[in-house]
Amino acid sequence: QGTNYEVIGDERTMNLVCDDHDNQGNLPLRQMLDISDLHFDIAEDMETLYYSGNIKVLTDVPRGPITMDLDLFRWERSQWLPLSVSMKRNNFCLALKDPREIWFPIVNNIPKNQRQCPPKKGHIFTLTNFTNHIFVNNMPNVDIVGDLKAVVHIGAGGQKTCAVVYFKVYAK
Repeated sequence: QGTNYEVIGDERTMNLVCDDHDNQGNLPLRQMLDISDLHFDIAEDMETLYYSGNIKVLTDVPRGPITMDLDLFRWERSQWLPLSVSMKRNNFCLALKDPREIWFPIVNNIPKNQRQCPPKKGHIFTLTNFTNHIFVNNMPNVDIVGDLKAVVHIGAGGQKTCAVVYFKVYAK
């Protein structure tokens, strides 16, 4: 039997930009994506956020498979410490379609006709009331409870960008 987790994204995620310490990319995220139209509303519980708006692709993605590397860190003793959990996908476009992947609820919230991967310059992804509060059930029991940061590097054709996502994880 696996563990059930409650995951709550942090409002700091709206920035997405990696700091210099984490960034191993050569293309700044803000040159690749325009997220200025995204906004969020706060629910009555003062913890749940609902994101809405458009994400616009600003550059053409080079030919070839898109790769993704993700490293997790936990905030402990006033610093971000690496966890022994990481993910690597050699074909991120295929992984986005896999319902067993952790990000599938995010992808599933995007209208089907917008799920283009790789996206072309000018492509728009629309989020409508996407919640930062999800439950992930029957997962392997891994020590990931706490205040976490995911550093994500996405690359294709020699270009690589970095994004960071902050969230809290509770075991249920």
